[in-house]
Amino acid sequence: MQQISLIDETFNIHNSNHYKLTIQCIKDGFSYVVFDTIRKKFIVLKHFYFKNNQHQQEELPSVFEKEDILKAPFENIKVYVFTDRATIIPKAFSSKEKTEQFINFNFGENSSARFRQCLAPFDTILAFSLPVDICNLLDSIQCHTFFPHAVSVLNEAYKNKHLKENFTGLFIHIVSDFAQVVVVKSGNLLFFNIFPFKTSDDLCYFLLYLYESFDLDKEKDTISVSGIIQKNDEKIKALERFFKNINFSKVDSHFIYSYRFNEIPQHHFSNLFIPEYENYQR
Repeated sequence: MQQISLIDETFNIHNSNHYKLTIQCIKDGFSYVVFDTIRKKFIVLKHFYFKNNQHQQEELPSVFEKEDILKAPFENIKVYVFTDRATIIPKAFSSKEKTEQFINFNFGENSSARFRQCLAPFDTILAFSLPVDICNLLDSIQCHTFFPHAVSVLNEAYKNKHLKENFTGLFIHIVSDFAQVVVVKSGNLLFFNIFPFKTSDDLCYFLLYLYESFDLDKEKDTISVSGIIQKNDEKIKALERFFKNINFSKVDSHFIYSYRFNEIPQHHFSNLFIPEYENYQR
């Protein structure tokens, strides 16, 4: 995917104090959306593709330097940063000391990373760490609300739970060569993981294992796919060989979206348009 720049004609940088900015940092790209709190409308969507996902920390500063919109004083700024150093724990284990111990136990201590935690759906906490360089860069634009990128797929699962009683399904957000996976059965969160994979077969076998482990129905139970992936991608074609009910996530219908956004598939950035759960922030 090349660079995307979709800006509604109602956008006025001088009104930024009435706008909310949501940023997404993933392995092979950087995106942001602007939400007009007066009109209840999303009016800007921009995405920058990084050719080499190993050099994300080197490419981000140049994006921030060139993007005048990011320098405006927004009402609120939050960010989703991809990290595979994230672990989910029950809210009952909510002290910072315990959650830091959990993440160090799972991933090891790292002096070049900053520890964080956030409240997440399903009465849980996500403990995670982010590279210090990225944190410092985002702090420079007064971005103090950090989420691990995976919380967005949990948000989508939580949203669907409330839309349909006793909802059962699997949610997958694909980020480069990682799959962020959530399993919900009868409205309950059963599984969360960030799964690295090399081939489409790896991804299929992992999801088949989940269907078998949690007694899901490959004919009926839905896999909801989100992320910057084409519907005819080889990964999707591989999944369709095994699972009959695959759909692609859609933007939330409670808000208004610039007509410009019709130029791209909804599921590419649907995670940025899910209603923010303010009570989850920590």
